[in-house]
Amino acid sequence: MTAVGAGDGGVAGLDGMLEPEQLANTVIETLEKEEFLVLPHPEVLTYMRRKTDDYDRWLGGMRRLNDKFEDAYRKREESQD
Repeated sequence: MTAVGAGDGGVAGLDGMLEPEQLANTVIETLEKEEFLVLPHPEVLTYMRRKTDDYDRWLGGMRRLNDKFEDAYRKREESQD
């Protein structure tokens, strides 16, 4: 897994991005266990539980996260002009 916040992964890079081999291994292990839900990243189950536990709070968090990255992307575009 890449380091948390490493590089310019945007939202995907917040918790570290998985390497393709890691993801493939997770899928294979899940299929071997005959489980329904494939959780590609260790944090996904936590995110799902938070989302279903308090949907309004989750939406507020997603709005704040979107605003944060929207500002960062806007500044990057402005600096490239």
